[in-house]
Amino acid sequence: MLDKRTHLLLSRIALLCADGGYRIVEENELLSCFPQRLKTDGEGLSHMLRFLRENGYIDVKYAEDGVYCLTPLPEGRMYDESMRRERSEGLRRRLYLLAFTLLGAFAGAFAGAGLAISLLAGGV
Repeated sequence: MLDKRTHLLLSRIALLCADGGYRIVEENELLSCFPQRLKTDGEGLSHMLRFLRENGYIDVKYAEDGVYCLTPLPEGRMYDESMRRERSEGLRRRLYLLAFTLLGAFAGAFAGAGLAISLLAGGV
């Protein structure tokens, strides 16, 4: 399993190379996928790219002076797609949980209001 930074980088590469071929990309273009709080620099980027290449997620034809020619490999694409699928399934589960919680709350409030009205009507 990849850490958050490396997964963001792999997702960015998969998005940039959506046609399946190699793409020439500048370092700044890859660094733009990271939020400020992750504070990633060129050296960190080169380490992540090396890790992805060594583990069969991407192929790098060349890397010179902050310019890279790369493409995601099938394993990298499958990993990115499975992580996206897991994220969307998690979101869907949270939405279902929220919907059923709200439905239960409204049903409980309706039942409580009905009980209060029946008690007040019977007692008066």
